[in-house]
Amino acid sequence: MEKKVVGVLFGGVSSEHAISCLSAASIIPNIPKESYELILVGITMDGKWLRYKGDVDQIAEDRWSEDSSCVPCSLSPDRSVHGFLQENADGTLQHLYVDIVFPILHGRNGEDGTVQGLLALSGIPFVGCDMLSSAVCMDKAVANLLMDQAGIRRAPWRYLTRPHLAEAED
Repeated sequence: MEKKVVGVLFGGVSSEHAISCLSAASIIPNIPKESYELILVGITMDGKWLRYKGDVDQIAEDRWSEDSSCVPCSLSPDRSVHGFLQENADGTLQHLYVDIVFPILHGRNGEDGTVQGLLALSGIPFVGCDMLSSAVCMDKAVANLLMDQAGIRRAPWRYLTRPHLAEAED
């Protein structure tokens, strides 16, 4: 049986970047290598996408982006690529086909529907919730409003914005 190719996204431009790295470091070793080929792509805090081939321990310690194995890599929205474009040392682009992407991203710019939307646009299946579900669940006020409309009981809640807080302080 031919191995499925799994693109693993980790890191991200988020206050939860370090948590994403820890999650990735705990998940990656548990993906059966006899069944799956992994393409690891980390996103730095400043938004650089890098293909990573180093040790998983460096991901846990968030030192992965310093590794010499890192090369620029991005997700192509072109459905004919169905994966990543890796920039090689000679400046050429290499297509990296993936069967599926596993986004191990926490917080904004990863868990909020943004990456899910990019993957959907690219025509690449992915692990986890779709774009709308991710966006709604990330926005607690919207999620609560929808639960109110559906008659789902839960704890009382109140939505406050910064201007509301400023008014309350006056």
